[in-house]
Amino acid sequence: MRYLILGLGFLSTHIAEYISKYGEVTVTYRSLERVKEVYYKLLREKGVNFVKLDPLNNLDLLKRIIESNDVIINTIGKFGNVDVETAHVEIPKKVAENVQNQVLIHVSSAAATGLTGEVKEEDEHCKNVSPKTPYEISKCEGEKAVMKIAKEKGFPLAIIRPTFIYGKYGVHVHFVLMYWLSKFGIVPSMGISLSTISANRIAEIVRVLAEAKPRGVYMYAHECELVNFDRFFEIMAEALGRKKVIKLPMNKNILPPDFKCTLKYSGTRYDCTRITEYIGKVSFDEKEVSQNALFMDYLRRSGLLLAT
Repeated sequence: MRYLILGLGFLSTHIAEYISKYGEVTVTYRSLERVKEVYYKLLREKGVNFVKLDPLNNLDLLKRIIESNDVIINTIGKFGNVDVETAHVEIPKKVAENVQNQVLIHVSSAAATGLTGEVKEEDEHCKNVSPKTPYEISKCEGEKAVMKIAKEKGFPLAIIRPTFIYGKYGVHVHFVLMYWLSKFGIVPSMGISLSTISANRIAEIVRVLAEAKPRGVYMYAHECELVNFDRFFEIMAEALGRKKVIKLPMNKNILPPDFKCTLKYSGTRYDCTRITEYIGKVSFDEKEVSQNALFMDYLRRSGLLLAT
């Protein structure tokens, strides 16, 4: 099976590494700045192919590479100065418009519905949901756009809604903040409990969905229990050799802006039924967090630890 992953980043690197064991994988990228060059080299060693693509301007190339693959996995999120409407709605529409009979797997976000508390998939797609922020609204609109096109054209579609994603190759600003505080043995206590999912588990879901070829499936991707956010710091500190840590109450206002939007989802629980049907019960993977700390430590020693 031939897989095309649109976008080179933290999540797509995990997906490409995992599914390269099961088929031919091609990943698109716009540039190889910063840590993306590390991702590129790592995946090349796994036999992954690459195509340089600007999804906004190289539409002919986009059409050709979609035509030459069996499964299309869209992981493109907001990048550069591109607004959320373009990244989350217009680009997914362009992708879906070029799909014929391939399987399209669209990676959205649990925030697309804006729902909190006890949450399960809505009976009718994007009905009785409450996205409020531009990010949430654009994610929901992007889902509706690809769903509409898939129904009109009749190709298989699965929409994945991950909760808080972590994994060994994470270098988003909140992971870098975790790394530096953990390196100095500081564990901030903020009273945050989140629904999480490892990037490797998302990769596993992608492969199962690619084989199943579902039509119009939408599902939250998450582990079955909440994780206290303090635990990330504790695991990283241990991986970095800190024998003792200092637990400090910390104001949530110090969190990076991109992470603050997740605070409204603290304590939110997502129904585990659908994800369990596909890959079994999913639990927190402490090993991935440890490996993430060591990966960032490697980047620091190489002068490459720059947050994305």
